[in-house]
Amino acid sequence: MTSVDKVSVNTAIRLLLDKRAILWEERCEEMEGIIDQAIQFAAVKHAGQMRKSTAVPYISHPFAVAMLLQEAGHGAEVVAAGILHDTLEDTSATAEEILTLFGAVVLKLVEAASEPDKSLPWEDRKRHTMSSLAQRSDDELAVIIADKLHNLRSIRLDIDRHGEKVWSRFNRGKEQQAWYYQGIVNAVWERNGQVPLIADLQKEVDLVFSNA
Repeated sequence: MTSVDKVSVNTAIRLLLDKRAILWEERCEEMEGIIDQAIQFAAVKHAGQMRKSTAVPYISHPFAVAMLLQEAGHGAEVVAAGILHDTLEDTSATAEEILTLFGAVVLKLVEAASEPDKSLPWEDRKRHTMSSLAQRSDDELAVIIADKLHNLRSIRLDIDRHGEKVWSRFNRGKEQQAWYYQGIVNAVWERNGQVPLIADLQKEVDLVFSNA
């Protein structure tokens, strides 16, 4: 290979690397746009909703879930799904809206975190959630676990402030909630114990339900 050929090859490689960097930057900007759009969409859909028996705006929960996912190193689509994870279940949002605005990947993650039929008894819905975990992808599990983790952390803080009467807010009491949350942890450990945040969820289960 002549010196001229070497220069041409080096130039081509440099151009390819530059193009790759540009494409990566554009992809990052696109993903950041998904998160911004998810924030706006969820804020509108959850407008006026509050956390159970509190004056805390409900939107604080999906935002906290998204922060947990981001801190755990997940990508923008997973973070966006964290923001949107309750929109199908608890707002007027439709699957078609989420598909159109955020794509099939985000919709699949949101659906995984949603209970399929709210008319079923509480125990049946929770059993369905636990039994479905074995078939979930790592990203789907991440959204589900982050949701449960923030819920339990919120409950623990409320118990510190208000005592055990906090359990009266929920459809089922402390013993049944312990069964559900520990069941989630056990199902994830059995499937794949390396899922991010699962150790944190186990810690919260131990703290909240130590005397259940």
